[in-house]
Amino acid sequence: MRAFLPILALALMAGCGGRHGGGPIAVSVIGDHAAEERTVRQATEAGLVRLDREGQVIPGAAARWAILDDGLDYIFRIDDGAGVSASVVARRLRAALRRHRRDPDSAALGPVESIDAVTGTVVEMRLSVPQPDLLPLLARPEFAVGAVSDLKQGKPEGDARHSRVRLDPRAGDDAPLPVLLRAERVGRAVVRFQSGNADLVTGGTFADLPVARAAEPDRKALRFDSATGLFGFAIRNADLDLAVRNALSLAIDRDRIVATIGAPGQAKATTIAGSALEPPLAERRATALAVLRGKIAHIRVAMPHGPGARLLFAFVAQDWARVGISAEMVDADARNADLALVDRVAPPATRATLACAVSAGCDPADRLALINPPFIPIATPVRWSLVAPSLDLFTENGLAAHPLDQLRSRR
Repeated sequence: MRAFLPILALALMAGCGGRHGGGPIAVSVIGDHAAEERTVRQATEAGLVRLDREGQVIPGAAARWAILDDGLDYIFRIDDGAGVSASVVARRLRAALRRHRRDPDSAALGPVESIDAVTGTVVEMRLSVPQPDLLPLLARPEFAVGAVSDLKQGKPEGDARHSRVRLDPRAGDDAPLPVLLRAERVGRAVVRFQSGNADLVTGGTFADLPVARAAEPDRKALRFDSATGLFGFAIRNADLDLAVRNALSLAIDRDRIVATIGAPGQAKATTIAGSALEPPLAERRATALAVLRGKIAHIRVAMPHGPGARLLFAFVAQDWARVGISAEMVDADARNADLALVDRVAPPATRATLACAVSAGCDPADRLALINPPFIPIATPVRWSLVAPSLDLFTENGLAAHPLDQLRSRR
């Protein structure tokens, strides 16, 4: 991190002058090419439903819908202007569910039993059990059905190393502004914003938040979503001793972690559903020692990259060492990890299913398993953005949804 700071400072000084004139809204999404593709698809193709800038469900390909039979039957009326028929929508949704059936983020769609076009304009979706947050899941770009959106993809601009995707508005009375979209590493994205060459940086997490803060952006520019979802450790080793699992959770100082991250609105979580009353930390650690009964354990913890992730691991490793558990940090994709840091935004009603899906030996289809999945919660997720003062209508929300076609600029 120390080596990064002077580099960042030099880059910011070199970027004087900023961007002038009108033109497209410049957006940087933190991540790789996959993050770019996902963002482009979300901006250019609609699913049955979409999320607006407040994270609320709005019509997409479906102009309206009804929920019948105590939540087991969903009826969607396809919009005449969507550009796709009910039969195409049903076929594409079935294919998407097959592609993502092993994706933990889609586990809450497991109860979907059938998707059929019952007329030329009506799609029916049947569930085996109710899923209260089904609609926000269907708004994800993985379940886009090819319906017309307000933006369309243009030709890539720039060279191979610095390419960007242009998203142009479709004709209409309230057409959005064009967008120039890049996916890039957090340091480059922050430099671009601070030098005035980007209007929006989005996709930030706890892991890269220290990079944004090192640049000392304007206080009003650094914006945080009060996101719902999971932030904690999934048990990846199904054979990990139950006493060790319990001790790991008891020993964590969640208040210190939340205070150090310092994200407005972030709250600690002692259960998957949120925070509940718990004994003082000293008492919990004494209980952890009693549960372990003198056992000494060593665990491997899969963590993402980034200074925030390294700091988090240092904190929990200190906490665990106090009760006799040593920890080793390994790459996020390490196969032999005992725990893995999970940082996912998800609708509230899907959190238990997601926690089960990311943990070893837990079947999301087993309703009893969802009562207490093998997951160690820490807090609510952190999602941050850098937002230029000229951008209107950017709104923080619980699902960290920031549709590019709903951005407006006063430039």
